[in-house]
Amino acid sequence: MKNQRIILSVACLAIFFEALDVSVLNMAIPQMESFFHFGADGIQWVQTVYVLFYAGLVLLGGRLADTQGRKKIFITGATAFVLASLAAGFSLSFAWLLVCRALQGIGVALAIPAALAIITNTFTAAADRNRALGIFGAMAGIGFATGLAIGGLISNYLGWQWVFFINVPVISGAILLAVWYIPADEKHVVRAANNVWSAILITLLMMLAAWLIHDLGNISNHYMTWLLLLLLFIVAGAIFIRRERVHASPLVDFKLFHLQGVITGNAGAVLLGSMFLSYIFMLTLYLQNDLHFTSSQAGLLLFPFSILSGIISKFILPRMFEKWGVVRTGIAGNVCMLSGMLFFIASYFTDHSLILILCAVASINAFGMAITFPCVTILAVQAVPEQQQGLASGINGTAGSLGGGLGLSLVGLLMQLADTRGWSAYGAGLSVLVLLALCAIGQLVLFYRRSKSRVGLATV
Repeated sequence: MKNQRIILSVACLAIFFEALDVSVLNMAIPQMESFFHFGADGIQWVQTVYVLFYAGLVLLGGRLADTQGRKKIFITGATAFVLASLAAGFSLSFAWLLVCRALQGIGVALAIPAALAIITNTFTAAADRNRALGIFGAMAGIGFATGLAIGGLISNYLGWQWVFFINVPVISGAILLAVWYIPADEKHVVRAANNVWSAILITLLMMLAAWLIHDLGNISNHYMTWLLLLLLFIVAGAIFIRRERVHASPLVDFKLFHLQGVITGNAGAVLLGSMFLSYIFMLTLYLQNDLHFTSSQAGLLLFPFSILSGIISKFILPRMFEKWGVVRTGIAGNVCMLSGMLFFIASYFTDHSLILILCAVASINAFGMAITFPCVTILAVQAVPEQQQGLASGINGTAGSLGGGLGLSLVGLLMQLADTRGWSAYGAGLSVLVLLALCAIGQLVLFYRRSKSRVGLATV
């Protein structure tokens, strides 16, 4: 039991700092812009490079965890993440920083699916597994919220370098605990055929999809280039699907999508990623540009909600699972996401009411992410055979990251179009997020109705 708790803590540290790394840079943007002397578009690449390398390679990480050994791949990925974080903190050029961010993305692409597979193999009883997966998923929500809260404080008082340095001691400790406490990999692990080309193809597909959506507003200026890239996207997608169907070690086993829970969990991850990263983007702009908070003030404002998120994950979420099951808990979490978007809209259209934006932050940062993220994670992996759980977790990670990238591109496009036409940019962006939240609720309701007659729904 003690070893199980330590193993779960090690895995939770990995997902916490992966999520924190996505959001912590938002509040450190002013200091980084001043240091590197890049424009507003530059910081987008700092985020985009990290997310795309993670999303593109996490499937490979999941497959390697299944075939090369969960412990080995986890330690390898976590070590790469630590070294890349250390190097990023010492960056003297913007190009070097981008290289380090790419290496961080590669590290977490290896570590996260391996960590999830370690949990599912450590906790074998259904109730214990769901509870552990709930804590693991909730730590991602806490990491997102904490990064948004402390990014400005760290960069203002310690320097932007410390948004990277904080990773080093904690993840190093997690690696040492992993070496001591995670059981050795099974000797019968099968060596798989190399499938790096599929990882490159899916990374290319995600980059093309994000660019095609983002550039829709400028399509009239270079429509031939846009159409050629769309054709490249279609061809690359067809090649990827054909390759995966015949490869000895596919990154995506399409048979998994015969499982309704896998479909629902990954659709939920796409929608949640789209909602949350776009919300973070707009909240950062709103607090600093419209409500005139400094990055430190914004961090202090948001910090209590990251603590509340941890309390909800620890004490409320397990009881929700016991009373309602995973699906209905997920519906409740998405209702919180929807409520937060509506509070945000109300704040913007009622003379920037601070109370309403605090209600939005509480609904999304504290309740919505802490509840919803674990649910879509559990749905995506719980019905998958043990030998494919690393792969399933990799698919789920890709789904969330893909949703985040595409959601940001879509919301950015609509905000830009609304602004050029004299409409409300925030109103346009938030309206999209409301629709996404309604879709997330709707798909879980449909899944629940299809499943409620099955035995054991309370554990689903």
